[in-house]
Amino acid sequence: MPPQENESVLLKADTGSAEYAAGALRDVEKAQEQARLRAGLVPAWYGPTAAVAVIVPSAVQAWSDDEGGQATLAALVVSLLALAVILLLARAARRGAGVLIDRSWPARLWRSRVALPAVLLAGALAGGLCWASGASQGAAQLTAFVVGGLGVWVAFLARNAVIRRSLAESA
Repeated sequence: MPPQENESVLLKADTGSAEYAAGALRDVEKAQEQARLRAGLVPAWYGPTAAVAVIVPSAVQAWSDDEGGQATLAALVVSLLALAVILLLARAARRGAGVLIDRSWPARLWRSRVALPAVLLAGALAGGLCWASGASQGAAQLTAFVVGGLGVWVAFLARNAVIRRSLAESA
């Protein structure tokens, strides 16, 4: 009979080890999910900076429409610099999170399937209404980009709020 008692003790120990391992695996999966969520957070300065990076080239472009020549070249340079700023900000946000999740362009577009069309539509409507009310083309363009830039900022705020709520629920 002693060998049977030993098997029973070993079976209980194995069951405890399996439960411990399953619990540890759940903890690892939870930590991975929280790290993935934290990686999706963008810093508070990112929204306003992205908005400015969208608005400033439009303002320079509207100014260059009236000035011509060298102002048009300046608008192109400012637009390229703004694009570089947005790309650098995105990279800094990913590095700041401590977890780099590299998504493909289709995955990024799918993730913004609601926000991107809403921001573009709001900007187009604002610019169209401004132009229809008799404003110049430059003013209508600037209005469209200001609304779009502010929409980008609001989209980042909303996304961060959803991520923070998910983090609080999983904690």
